Amino acid sequence: MKMRLRATRILLVPVLALALLSHHMHPEGSIWDRLLAMSGLTLLLVAMGGRLWSSAYIAGRKDNSLVTEGPYRLVRNPLYLFSLIGCVGAGLAFESLTLAGIFLGVFLVSHLPTIRAEERTLAELFGQEYEGYRARVPRLIPSPRTLFSRKPGPKVRELDMPRFTSALRDGLAIPMIFVIADLLEWAKLNEVLPVLIELP
Repeated sequence: MKMRLRATRILLVPVLALALLSHHMHPEGSIWDRLLAMSGLTLLLVAMGGRLWSSAYIAGRKDNSLVTEGPYRLVRNPLYLFSLIGCVGAGLAFESLTLAGIFLGVFLVSHLPTIRAEERTLAELFGQEYEGYRARVPRLIPSPRTLFSRKPGPKVRELDMPRFTSALRDGLAIPMIFVIADLLEWAKLNEVLPVLIELP
């Protein structure tokens, strides 16, 4: 996990510099401009809600039991799926398809090795139970079979409140990316920040 965080930070430095010093090419206030901004906000909100949903199931249970309910019946790595959605949303919040693609690339480069390592650990911890789960449920992108299955989850489950509260605090920060992108756009439009490059 420390390696993933370090790699993500290193990769994000030039991307954030690009976001800070670039602006989108399309006209301000156009339909395309609004569509990208609203898509970014929507994806950031989905990422926030999805990470909270996933945390409600995994908080306090990771490595103690194999979690296969809730979002874990759709994909094996829902926290990472919703982080991926948030990365794309962050790029779109800057109203740029280029930044959305770059953020997605950073996510894949920094997170896929971690996902593979965590899956090896789960296979060691839970053996055949995990292998059966891996055979049924996709890694990161839901399949129609898992997306539309109606397997009921538990009616009542315990929630590790300290860990869930930490996840809640982190999750609530996700939509702030949209606010920051909006403030940066204001600063560029009012020539407080320079625009060195225009991006599609």
